[in-house]
Amino acid sequence: MRTDLLGLPLEDALCALRSEGIGPDVTITNAPRRANETRGMLRVVFASDDGRRVTAARFLDPIEEANEDKG
Repeated sequence: MRTDLLGLPLEDALCALRSEGIGPDVTITNAPRRANETRGMLRVVFASDDGRRVTAARFLDPIEEANEDKG
């Protein structure tokens, strides 16, 4: 597994892989109760050894969410 990519925002990870000449297949996964969620940031939760398969999940930022509730 490419541990150097874990936790990165998806776009940052894709830029890093493209700079290596790799165009990965990306899978987006969601928690069952948040299947339709559009808020939050997509972050890498898996990247194959060769970088050709990447899975990302959406993570909510509780601080950002609290600020939205106030606004």
